[in-house]
Amino acid sequence: MEPPTILVRRIENPTPEEIDEAVALSVRAYAGDISEKVFTNGDATRADLLWRGLIRAGAHSGELYAAAPADDDTPGAMRALAVWFPPGQLVYSTPEQRALGFTELIEGLEPAYRAWLLDDFSAKSRALKARIFGPEMERCTMYASHIATDPAYQRRGLASALIRHVLADAARSGAVVALGTQHERNAAFYRGLGFVEQGRLDGETPWGLFTGNFFIHGSCLAKEEQDAA
Repeated sequence: MEPPTILVRRIENPTPEEIDEAVALSVRAYAGDISEKVFTNGDATRADLLWRGLIRAGAHSGELYAAAPADDDTPGAMRALAVWFPPGQLVYSTPEQRALGFTELIEGLEPAYRAWLLDDFSAKSRALKARIFGPEMERCTMYASHIATDPAYQRRGLASALIRHVLADAARSGAVVALGTQHERNAAFYRGLGFVEQGRLDGETPWGLFTGNFFIHGSCLAKEEQDAA
């Protein structure tokens, strides 16, 4: 068997230094992205808090994975990362998760913008996910809340390796694997990995049109059809 060209590892109980590394990578990967602008009201100085809150919530209630080329000069390097919430867990669904950065991020927004973000934009996204997954399926889903690749290491198969690693685990456990994206180029990438689009949300924001595409992996859909037959 050929040795792996990409190493994927789960980071359990990440150190403060590993959290810092994951946050810095995410800031680089999403600099100027509409998702960052929407959740920070266009204030790039708050990007650190945005990603820190999400990554810490993932470390608390989800699963954090890192990937790097097998021949990377830095042992244990983190060149791409993914935050997954396993069945039974949802991002920011508990006070403990929200206290890890999300509450501070939201409370720092101008009140009118905060109300729009929570009561309009986020509410529409939640409603679409509820229609896609139904009342039970979302809590039976392995959901990728965050995938980021360092810009210097993009197009090397790192994100693909992170996703395939979780797909392999899900095939053994029977979990449904799902994710979303706000960019068509990413949507095409996910389709290439076997994901099937289940719904789309086009939302106007102060920063332009935000397109949210939600996907479930085709192997999971096929299993559901078999189980229903």
